[in-house]
Order: sequence, then C-alpha cells, then structure tokens
Amino acid sequence: MKKLISIVVFYAIITLLTACSNNIETTVVTSETPVITSHPIESGVPSEVPSELLKYQSNDGWTIQYPASWDKITDSTLQESATEKYISFRTHVIPDEGVEKWLDSEIKRKLSFEEADNKLFEDVTKETKGDFTVYKYAIQSAYVRPTNISELRNIIYVDKEHIYEFHGQIPPLTKAEFENIVNTFTFEK
Repeated sequence: MKKLISIVVFYAIITLLTACSNNIETTVVTSETPVITSHPIESGVPSEVPSELLKYQSNDGWTIQYPASWDKITDSTLQESATEKYISFRTHVIPDEGVEKWLDSEIKRKLSFEEADNKLFEDVTKETKGDFTVYKYAIQSAYVRPTNISELRNIIYVDKEHIYEFHGQIPPLTKAEFENIVNTFTFEK
C-alpha cells in the first residue's frame, strides 16, 4: 500500500510540475531605447559601451551614465567587478587660489608619488562645454616594474563654484570607454 501511494504521489508531482512549466513563458526583453537625460549628450554612445546604461546621480546634482554591467562600489566609485575597470570621482569647492593653481598642485602631487614612476603623459588641455570649463590630462605610471605601465586619465569639469573631478586607469579601462562615460556628465537642475 505504501508503495502504491508513493508511486501515485510521485506521478502527481511530475504531472503538476509539467503543467506548471507549460504555463511559464520565458521572455527576454532588451531595450534599444537609450537613457534619456534632461540635457543632450554631445557624443553618442560608441560600440565599446553597451546600449544599456544606468544613471549615477551624485549628491551634488550632477549625473553620468555608465554601462549596466558596472556597479556603484562607493559614493565616489563605479566599477565593473569582472574586469576591474573603474571610474572614481570627487567634487571640490573651488579653492581661493583658483582652478589653475589647484590643478598644477594636483599634478605635482601625483607626480611625486614614490610608489610609482609617474610622468605627465598628456599635457593639460582646456575647452568649454556649455557652462563648464573642461580640463583633461593623463599621467603615465610605471608601478613596481618599468613594464607595468598604465595611464591615469583625468577629466575635470568646472563651473563657477565647483570642481567635478573624474579619474580612470587605462588599462583595464580604455581611453574611449573612460571619455564616453565621463562625456555623459550633465547637471540636473
């Protein structure tokens, strides 16, 4: 009798599971619609950046868009953990000595690090984007061995009151990935 009940229960469970699985539809929906911001993005999203983007909103009011495969690690870092690609950022009030002197002292500070042999790789460039002045520069860093070389990329947006500073390390991040993410910088009003 126990054997018969066990067989009946077994077939009842199999029948129930089959019936349930036939009613489940697996649908994967991908969105080709880009993320819309309140400000136009001057550069399109290139093929290296996935079409699915997330928006990071800082406490200071600015936003950037980043690939959905990345995570917010801290309030100042976004990272793709699988590849160790990252972008870090900080916001500063413009110091009394002004942006140019602050930038010069930042570069000198980074070049003086003793843990690596750092050299200015790309000179500072300056351009205007809307209401912002944008500074870009790169430092070449040889850490531990002269063959272990990376670029420390920096893009800085400046308005009338604040400095919005972005950093990334190439590799593992590429220059195009870094610039395309940071170029989505907008200020939510």
